[in-house]
Amino acid sequence: MKKVLFFCIGFLGFHFLQAQELALPPRIDLFQYNTSELASLNMSEHPMARIWGWSNDGKVAYSIEWDVDGRGGRMIEFVILDLISDNKVFEQIIDSFGHDDYDGDYTFEDLFLMYNHVLLDALQANNIVLEQRHDFQPFPLRRNNITFNGHIIDPGYTKDEYGMFDQVVSRYSVLITADNRRKIIGNMIPLSRLTLDIYISGYFLSPFENRIMVVTAEVAWGFEGVRFNYRFNGCHLGVGFN
Repeated sequence: MKKVLFFCIGFLGFHFLQAQELALPPRIDLFQYNTSELASLNMSEHPMARIWGWSNDGKVAYSIEWDVDGRGGRMIEFVILDLISDNKVFEQIIDSFGHDDYDGDYTFEDLFLMYNHVLLDALQANNIVLEQRHDFQPFPLRRNNITFNGHIIDPGYTKDEYGMFDQVVSRYSVLITADNRRKIIGNMIPLSRLTLDIYISGYFLSPFENRIMVVTAEVAWGFEGVRFNYRFNGCHLGVGFN
């Protein structure tokens, strides 16, 4: 009798999970604190982000969505990021061109729903608590009577292999300061070989831990003017500063 009861509970729980539908969090404009003078060269829409939730052991689920220049269509990158190691523990690329019945009319919401169960399973497997309040803020951050700030340091430059620009960014580091202490949270190589500028875009604060996710903007030359690639690094606000 107990085995039958447990089976029924498990069966109903499984189907309840499968019947759930993703509740899409609001879109967030990561461009809103732009400091790059090259922004005026942008001729397309900026990528938009969504924060889906956080775990209490250093993970965050986010997505970036954008319209594809030139080729057309829409793409979404859905990621669960370990903010301790900065490793992606889950990634799903959703491309509107990946569907045989693509007719150019799929919205981002349509694409998310196509992968409803895949994304829900990943969120559950990584103990992500869906959280609807996701304030994106610029530095500095004042917390526990300490002022935190974000900086780009040690940028490296190289000759543009395509002969379009005098120099492009080849490397940089992301530094977080806590009053007079500091810590490097990322040594980065730009996503594009035509990256012209970089700046700290802002941060998200975890609702469960003394930890933030720092967002860095890489301004790169694209198909129609400049485009913005966004990078993400975790930073615990209580340890590691020297």
